[in-house]
Amino acid sequence: MKVVNILLNYKKSTHNNQVLGVERCFLDYSKNLILKGVEVVSVMKSKIFLVEEAKKTNSKVYELPAFNQGDIYSIIKLAWLFFSFSPNLVICHSGRALLFSRIARILVFKKIPIVVVDHGINPLKFINADYVMTVNSHFSKELVKAGKPLDRALVIPNMIEIPENFQPLIKENFPKKIRLGSLGRLSFEKNFDKVIRAMAILKSQNIDCEYVIGGVGIEKDNLEKLAVDLKLENNFKILGWVENKREFFSNIDIFILPSLCETFGIVLLEAMLYSTPIISANSWGPDEIITDRFNGLKINKDDLQFVNLIAQAIIELRDDQDLARTIANNAYRDLLQKYTSQVVSKKLYEICQQISKKNI
Repeated sequence: MKVVNILLNYKKSTHNNQVLGVERCFLDYSKNLILKGVEVVSVMKSKIFLVEEAKKTNSKVYELPAFNQGDIYSIIKLAWLFFSFSPNLVICHSGRALLFSRIARILVFKKIPIVVVDHGINPLKFINADYVMTVNSHFSKELVKAGKPLDRALVIPNMIEIPENFQPLIKENFPKKIRLGSLGRLSFEKNFDKVIRAMAILKSQNIDCEYVIGGVGIEKDNLEKLAVDLKLENNFKILGWVENKREFFSNIDIFILPSLCETFGIVLLEAMLYSTPIISANSWGPDEIITDRFNGLKINKDDLQFVNLIAQAIIELRDDQDLARTIANNAYRDLLQKYTSQVVSKKLYEICQQISKKNI
């Protein structure tokens, strides 16, 4: 089987060219399909650091300028790739990749199935693609409601690669000062301010805690100001981009994902991998990953008492260490069964095989 895997839109990291979520998925698809024996060409914008990252996947790398949506030169180059390589299917990770692929397919008169992986919050913009793969079933159902056939609105979760020679993290009982942590872009929809406000509730009840966030973004100053206003500045710290995830999770007791909008939530998989009890809002992706009181505590993001619910969940885990350990252990087992690169790539390979055998 031959696959062309395309990412043309590129969102530059604010920290030393770090691989972000969409880019990570793009690279994971190339790497893991190759491990399954698929011949893959990775297509991306020219002269960006991802070119070198893609080469590490052992895929063939094909660069396009992709200056804008009307870049005829890039479309013709892509058409030549389709003609010469004759892929069984094309996987697109962006709207521009889809547009270029549809035009290139017309130019070469080939019936190549085009699959779009939706990484955003509006999968309906891809409804005219041959197939759409979403990372949660909520968006898949939205596509079906809008008229997409059920067998063309597919669901495949994101994956996480288990580090080589990985040893599970053994978590001790919570210390007197509870250590809370979050990971993610510092933006409004991540809702990190709600955790800071929950800390104020805990402080009023003489419950000592500290909170660290690993991430960068435009809300940094606002979050730090809120901590100062609530007299929590000595208990709150923004770490910036976190390289060493094991160290991060070793230094927290509870992981919190309070997001209003989260299409998947790969940071939850990281918390699961490092056996850290989770408190999560029920946004799209986390609502499917977390089963309340089995592999985490799940709270309603739309509840007017959301901040109080975070505080109550923290207190519950503090007061019931057996529950904290149980949900962390269940989460680790759940991760191994559903979200490792070995498990998800098998599903991806099977989907690609099925699509390559169908007519468009």
